[in-house]
Amino acid sequence: MRYSLVVWLVLYSSAFVFGQANEPPEEREIGIIALSGLNKPNYIRPMSTQTPVGIELRYSRLHMRRQSWEQCQCFFRSGFFVNAYSFRNPVALGQSIGGGLFFEPILVHRPRWDLSLRALAGLTYVSRSYDAITNPGNVAFGTPINGLTGVGMYVRYNILPNWRLLVGFDFKHISNAGVRLPNQGLNIPTLAIGIQRYTTSSALPDTHDWKTPNVGKRWMFRVLAFSSVKVLEATDKTPEKAYPIYGLNLIGGYHLTRTHVLSGGIELVDDRYFKEQVRQWRGQNQPYQQGTLLAGYEFWQGHFSFTAHMGWNVVRPLWYKPATYQKYGLLYRLGNGFTGGVVVKAYGDNTKNFQAALGMTF
Repeated sequence: MRYSLVVWLVLYSSAFVFGQANEPPEEREIGIIALSGLNKPNYIRPMSTQTPVGIELRYSRLHMRRQSWEQCQCFFRSGFFVNAYSFRNPVALGQSIGGGLFFEPILVHRPRWDLSLRALAGLTYVSRSYDAITNPGNVAFGTPINGLTGVGMYVRYNILPNWRLLVGFDFKHISNAGVRLPNQGLNIPTLAIGIQRYTTSSALPDTHDWKTPNVGKRWMFRVLAFSSVKVLEATDKTPEKAYPIYGLNLIGGYHLTRTHVLSGGIELVDDRYFKEQVRQWRGQNQPYQQGTLLAGYEFWQGHFSFTAHMGWNVVRPLWYKPATYQKYGLLYRLGNGFTGGVVVKAYGDNTKNFQAALGMTF
């Protein structure tokens, strides 16, 4: 589920960080946060003996206008961050530096304090990744460049005019989403404490007269073509090689409300990575194409759609397990229905790959 945040943030936040440039100013905030890890990974060799520590610089904007409020029925901050971690395991894990975008709805707001929930997505570079000879014990990172996703909950408290103290809990995950193995990834739960400088603060508007738009048409249909790439590990007989993945996703749905949608459909996949796996496993070329029934839920806000579906592989090699998987995505629709975004395929906590998707919503 954590990967469902990735595209939502990249698309959603960028629209508000760089958009609305000609409107009156809203509150801006910049701060520096110290991060102290709560656990150490025990599956790395050599094993980590200390918890990670990090530092993060954040810049955000508080969106208080009605147009912004209608996107999520909430007031929210959005912005960008840059962070650095020391995993305090220089042999296996080294350090990281990364950055990205975040979306942070306000849950409770009072004159001197507020409570908010943040979701983020970005990229990070790790100085030590897996190498069969020099770093075989690092099963967390198969590549130097990885995706970075996370959530956090924070309390801000005004300590001086234009200054706030921030305290909270922060959880991040680093992974390459199955592009190259090994890819167990690394979870980084931390305590966060920092200082925030803010400007142009004002009271939040009264929303009692801000009515939600009508649902509009109840039925929707979407067709998406998607593609991806996965790298098959080298063996004693074959070199490492990247293989393409292609597919078609056909979805129909019913709007319970403007925001909540029940949807389902079919997915057809031509997975050349899986084809090569089947050939190596069975010693010959065999049918490898897959057909899946999908059913799930979608959360629509403005032009954005967060999708979550369970899939049942009804067409697949009969001996291949598991027969089910999950798909999470964040899509953006233009006014003419053209739709694009990123989708993640996963088996439980095991992320298989990211997929770039393009198509139309009707």
